[in-house]
Amino acid sequence: MSIVRTYRRSESDGQPRLDYREAWFAPGSGEVVVHHGRVGTTGTTSAEKVADDVAGEELLASFAAQCAEDGFAEVPAEEMDRLQVAYRLKGFEPTQVERGLVVRLRGEITNQLAWRGLGEVVGERLESGQVVFEVTTPHRRKAAAEIPAAAKLAGVQASRVTTSA
Repeated sequence: MSIVRTYRRSESDGQPRLDYREAWFAPGSGEVVVHHGRVGTTGTTSAEKVADDVAGEELLASFAAQCAEDGFAEVPAEEMDRLQVAYRLKGFEPTQVERGLVVRLRGEITNQLAWRGLGEVVGERLESGQVVFEVTTPHRRKAAAEIPAAAKLAGVQASRVTTSA
């Protein structure tokens, strides 16, 4: 799958504003999906039908060019904020049930963040009786605020989940 994810900083009524635009294309899907809005909001999503994979990649390239023309740019991973989300286990190693919860929690964190332009989970490790998810985000505080909702959707006790924010 190809994805273009861009951001633009600006001011609105004297307040800093961060907007996002992203589009993705999966070969064989027959469509390019476009998602955009203000970071921290669910934004707007639309899909454009394409005749074939070549047309999909061309549309994605023209989307990237339009973003650049409008002042949006990709943010290199090293310039993104980092957020660590820890899920405390009952023991040193995860039980079978906890392994399933870890998979669901990782998915819900990415879902909760990505649909708001707030980043994604890029890593996971087991450390001292907890699973730690590494998140890259353009807005650390807003991303951390979404973690309790992700835990709830994953069926995980919120008291077992902490963030580094």
